Amino acid sequence: MNPFISLCMIVKNEEKVIERCLSSITHLVDEVIIVDTGSTDKTKAISEKYTSKIFNFEWVDDFSAARNFAASKASGKWLLVLDADEYVDEENFKGFIQELKEDKGQFDAYTAKILNFTGNFGESLVQNLHDRIYKNTGEILYYRKIHEQFKHVEGKSLNIKNSSLLLFHSGYLNKTVNEKQKSIRNKELLQKEINVGPNKAFDYFNYGNEYASTGDYAKALECYLEAYKGKSDFRLSWVSTTLIQIIVCLMQLKRYNDALSVIKDAESIYDSSAEILFLKGEIFFLRGQLEDAKQAFKKIVNNQPKYNHIILRPDLKDQKPHTRLAEIYLCEENYNDAIFHYTSVLNINKFNNECIKKVIYILSKFHSSEEIAGFLFSKELVNSKNIKNYVRACFEAGNPQLALNLLENFYEENKFLYQIALLKKACITSEENFEYMHDILEYSIVKELIQANWINLIDLFLLREFSEKDNKVLSLIKQFEKEEVFNALINLFKVKVPKDDIEENLFLFSLQTLIDYRKNALCQVLLSKVDYLDKKSVRKAAALLFSKGYKVEALQLYEKTEWSYFNEQDFVNIINSMLQTNNAVNAVEVAKYALSIYNQDFRFYQVILENTQDENLIITTLQKATELFIESSYLRQYNVERSI
Repeated sequence: MNPFISLCMIVKNEEKVIERCLSSITHLVDEVIIVDTGSTDKTKAISEKYTSKIFNFEWVDDFSAARNFAASKASGKWLLVLDADEYVDEENFKGFIQELKEDKGQFDAYTAKILNFTGNFGESLVQNLHDRIYKNTGEILYYRKIHEQFKHVEGKSLNIKNSSLLLFHSGYLNKTVNEKQKSIRNKELLQKEINVGPNKAFDYFNYGNEYASTGDYAKALECYLEAYKGKSDFRLSWVSTTLIQIIVCLMQLKRYNDALSVIKDAESIYDSSAEILFLKGEIFFLRGQLEDAKQAFKKIVNNQPKYNHIILRPDLKDQKPHTRLAEIYLCEENYNDAIFHYTSVLNINKFNNECIKKVIYILSKFHSSEEIAGFLFSKELVNSKNIKNYVRACFEAGNPQLALNLLENFYEENKFLYQIALLKKACITSEENFEYMHDILEYSIVKELIQANWINLIDLFLLREFSEKDNKVLSLIKQFEKEEVFNALINLFKVKVPKDDIEENLFLFSLQTLIDYRKNALCQVLLSKVDYLDKKSVRKAAALLFSKGYKVEALQLYEKTEWSYFNEQDFVNIINSMLQTNNAVNAVEVAKYALSIYNQDFRFYQVILENTQDENLIITTLQKATELFIESSYLRQYNVERSI
């Protein structure tokens, strides 16, 4: 009796990921076929642990040729195609197999939904459907050299259904794309396909993806527009994706009004997709239209059932709008609503590091470690899989006691991390008993901990206080004093420092860390050296202080630099400080100056409109804002109120 389902893979130099793939699925299928197209690493050796059916195939610049060769070696009733950088969820796969067994001959093939982790760390999700499961009758083949699709050998139409199968794909992470130079290879194959293939619109779509992946958004936009112009049917899945990508490219090129025009047309066609509305909100956010942005993002998170169609980015339906709302509320110092939206993200994705850091940072401002730990556990946000993420966030927030409180629930599997937390607490709180930490006070261990970012040079600097009281600490510090960077840090705190010896990045890192550790006296020592920095570095220090809530000190530093070095947020910081002290007149003057440099930032128009008594200035400002920001409910409401 033939196997029910065979797994077919083509691979080359995939030693970093192939075990993850095979270990996730080989026990769930009946046969595993692996075709190697020229590996020079350990790919074959790893594969041999899971199957004996490994075949060589000379690469001929054609993915379909390799996939069809793999299919020819399989004996299963159904064929499943995976890449080495993909993997499955066991429960989802079992459900899919049951779906396949209940097929009753209705369908020739199925698509799988692929969730692609993108960015540096997989912080963004992109989804697409791809032809991956088909009957092994010899009548169905892959065609196209790249971005392969199914076809019947006699040209008959195929009955294809979208399956419930989810495939998780890490091959689009920035590091992987750069290492494998995928874009260069893909463009070469696409050019060959365009020269001979009948579906040029689809080829231009894929060309656009390649240019977008390397940041060439102007070229990408040209390709996407060509693809959209050449579409044969707007219902094809790649067509709606093309529309999303056109909007994204226009945004990247800062052609915001053009993007809004495309969105206006798309909203009526894809009204059940949150992605279109999110991109509108994102444009508002990027242009400083924060009230308009809030409206868009709130509409998404408050109407989840309405938005049941995902075109490309599933995270734009929930995680991203919640994150943006949290960021806006944090800027407004509305901490309760910020926490609500950050924790809403964590209820969806418990590994979102940025949200974890923000939650720990905000809660640490107002609550004890015991209260925070109780809150996190009551919300079921912390578990054995993400505890290290929380511990790292606690360390960065200067709250090692909270890390210890959280680790108590996971102590057995994290004993070493608990010791690190004790060391961190000792450094920050000046606890003197180091005897129970002597095991980790070895130079090689501490060096590794610094490289892994569990502790930092400021921790070591603070540890120096105990050099005369503990020989182990003394020995450790002496070894680090041989290192140039550590000595540069020590010199920062000397009474007299040669001007050329202050390095900007070290200064700013030290200042931020000491602020987080609440080491105010040492912060003052650092700030006494600020005149040794150039004016650009002083501006950065001022912005850092302001972001940490030290507004008076920040304003003092802003006075030491020049407005020509200011970015938009610097002007906003100064304006907000003036408004908080009822200095509306000067706030308007600063906003007018800021607009002469940053005329695309809505916040400056808003400051003028809300705070000036000069009717002529209101009229001219309103006219400019209305011309530039073609869609704004804030401006519409402002005009209504003026007419009453």
